[in-house]
Amino acid sequence: MMRNSNPNMLLYIAMADAYASAVEYNNTLREECLKFERYHAHPTHGNLPGTYTDDTEMSVANARVLLQYDEPFTPLMFADAYVREFQRGGRRKGYSQGFQAILERVHMGTELLGELKPDSVQNGAAMRAVPLGVLPTVEQVLAVATLQARITHDTPEGRFSARAVALMSHAVLYEDMVFLPDLGEYCQKHLPPEDLQQRFAYVFSRPWSEMSVKPYMGVSVAITTVHAVVDVLARENSLMGIMRRIINWGGDTDSVAAIAWGIASARYQDEKLPAFMEHNLEQGNSKTGAVYLRLLGEKLMYKYR
Repeated sequence: MMRNSNPNMLLYIAMADAYASAVEYNNTLREECLKFERYHAHPTHGNLPGTYTDDTEMSVANARVLLQYDEPFTPLMFADAYVREFQRGGRRKGYSQGFQAILERVHMGTELLGELKPDSVQNGAAMRAVPLGVLPTVEQVLAVATLQARITHDTPEGRFSARAVALMSHAVLYEDMVFLPDLGEYCQKHLPPEDLQQRFAYVFSRPWSEMSVKPYMGVSVAITTVHAVVDVLARENSLMGIMRRIINWGGDTDSVAAIAWGIASARYQDEKLPAFMEHNLEQGNSKTGAVYLRLLGEKLMYKYR
């Protein structure tokens, strides 16, 4: 039984994503963002302040699959959801260039599956994996995280990063005795040998180096994203503390923040946040904003509680 029910998981993912996206790979607005007074628009992305990115949209799509269907899940269920959510969200910009181009021209999941080459080592499979933590067993979490990763990121980096994120999410929802600094140990206990025998397991025991979260020295952003998330959840004891540290790091801020807030929200759901974060999300759009996300999150938690 779920022990830490948090109906706002999707909302927290979206708020963190929208806020931290203003400094994604660009530090121009760092000092303004550290004031936490309002949403800011990224200097070059062309999105309005408070607009979330593909991190949230694809997390919502994964959540919709878990809501709409029961196991066994299939790749087509997820592919259909990715196309549908892209379309109902207004065909937002900001996906990776190749994936955006495919989404712009397909109309259904079968077409998407037919066009994709799932060889990416980036963090797209991880950034959408937080909602998968609601599944009731570790075995289900690992299986479904792997299944959805293989659609776009069927690589050791993609599969590992998705499984690690989903496991951390599951731990905070179901395991009262697992504290955020212990999530790395929890992952090492439950991840399959395939992951622990790779060169990635150090992310659970070695502190993040306080540098920008991006690919470096042959290490993909999928791995650095997980590394940064594990570290920030171990070090900080509030959502705002988590966000400040991620903004100061820089790099892929929106993905790290969306994942970290999505996971941590189950433990810090009573923390008072600046009111604009919820009220001005997606400029208050009823189809994509806070009201929509809150309702969807409540339905997801109700199904699996």
